[in-house]
Amino acid sequence: MLIQRSRRLIILLNFGNFLWRTTHSGVMISSKTPIVLYISERYTHMSAPPHSYDKKVPEWDDLSVLVAQVEAFIANESFDEAAHLLEENIAALWFGLRPPRMASVLEILVRSLPSPPVLLLAANRILMSSETERANARAFLSEIDGNDPQQMFILAMFRMHDLRMQGRVVEALDQAEVIEELLGKMRFVLDPHGGWRLQASLEIGVSAMLAGDFTKALTIFTQIQLHPATPKYSYLTRAALVKSALIHACFGNVTSANAFLERTKRIARSSSWLEDQIDTQLEFVSILTSPEDSETVLDRLEAVSLHDIGEMWPFYIVAIHRVFEAAGHYSELEHRLEIFDALPFPRVDGDGFSGSVIPLKRAKLALLLGRGSEAVEFLGRTDPQLMYTKLIQAAAQLYAGRYEQALQQASSLRHHTRGFRLVEIRRLSIIATAQYQAGETKDSLATLEHASRLPRGLSPTEINLFNPMIRDFAEQHVSTWPPPSAGASTFLVGLPEAGPTLTEREVEILGHLARGHTRARIAKALGVSPNTVKTQLRSIFHKLKVSSAADAVQQGQRRGII
Repeated sequence: MLIQRSRRLIILLNFGNFLWRTTHSGVMISSKTPIVLYISERYTHMSAPPHSYDKKVPEWDDLSVLVAQVEAFIANESFDEAAHLLEENIAALWFGLRPPRMASVLEILVRSLPSPPVLLLAANRILMSSETERANARAFLSEIDGNDPQQMFILAMFRMHDLRMQGRVVEALDQAEVIEELLGKMRFVLDPHGGWRLQASLEIGVSAMLAGDFTKALTIFTQIQLHPATPKYSYLTRAALVKSALIHACFGNVTSANAFLERTKRIARSSSWLEDQIDTQLEFVSILTSPEDSETVLDRLEAVSLHDIGEMWPFYIVAIHRVFEAAGHYSELEHRLEIFDALPFPRVDGDGFSGSVIPLKRAKLALLLGRGSEAVEFLGRTDPQLMYTKLIQAAAQLYAGRYEQALQQASSLRHHTRGFRLVEIRRLSIIATAQYQAGETKDSLATLEHASRLPRGLSPTEINLFNPMIRDFAEQHVSTWPPPSAGASTFLVGLPEAGPTLTEREVEILGHLARGHTRARIAKALGVSPNTVKTQLRSIFHKLKVSSAADAVQQGQRRGII
């Protein structure tokens, strides 16, 4: 019950079986006595709970009551009670009090109490330290108890977050083993509902997403969903569900993405500050899975704030690329990607998904625009271990006319793309195209038939992931292929005309031509006669279907072979 009285709010609470000592009055309150907490003027203007700014939030939930209790104790200078409540519920209050306020509350308690609880003291030291200080383990451990798993757990959690903020996402994911080991040593007396475990799992899942290990991320998010429901941690379950939806919307199954989306919405929105990001990500997934036309989807996507997306910004890049590409706005897309590449996102080139997504999307666009050499440069900035990097590298081999290499690389990804439908369809598209370009039409038909028999068949959007030439081929010869899609192809567009592959020596000679070398100089550099170079140039011109050195160089750059 909530009553407003002369610039104060009064909350009547029953603490069940818990006995609470009030030092300011010197009385023991029994389990049957309602407790009256006076909340200072800080909250008298609010019609909703602290940190709630959305009408969808219930008037008061478990989390907002906890926040109100802590604030009331702080306002009344009942610091012992505030510290006890914070220590008992620190995992929940971490997402109930906004980060600056949490830092302020910890600082007040550490400064005001003669003997602050060890856990809060450690949390304050870690929170008030710099990233550099936390990274210097030997020096920092002198400030906290290295034998206390709870203190070390908090430090490990901060280190994981620090590494992500530096763009070192692969190292951040490596912290998962440390965190899991510490969780096994911790006794959850002060955290009986597993809040620390849920929070740790979410942080590890986010690190896995940013590192590009989507299978690990989905596995961890599933573990969170299996955890018994606890109202004051509902936002962690919602966060796990919406991030699962986001992975599927970008790389997996649209049906699964929509299912996760609905499950997220069925859980009541809490008063946690994390809900603002969850709401934005819900809208983000809804946009990615929308059946609306490209221009409408583009308008909705433009309204999404990068600030509200938070650490999920790499998936926003994926969405921007997909929507602009589907709409055919290549020039605007290129401009956007150039801007994103210049922004100070927390990323390191070649480090995980966050360090690769922008150069990957720039490489993909460069291939489409016939700038293969640029694409190769962009691919050099990506993480070579990523499934998506290997996929685009296979596509680049197609543009270069290296059909056998494209086929081998795409085929090797078979076990990596399982469970990620959109990536698997792109892989099959590369294989079918490589087989067709190499003259292996029977094999190409078998691959296309396999694609057409995927569960629920191919949607119009998925059909667009095949080259126009391959789509025509499939429509004529694959009985299980779906009806023609009105949409334009969005993958493997603008491939050079099929023809014989250049030899390594021919590519080397083409490189000399690109540097402006004469036949005599090329012959001297290669240790062959000018007539031999002349013969090889004739072969190059024939394979590239050109009649001059300038055109041959242009074709070589378009294909990315020089």
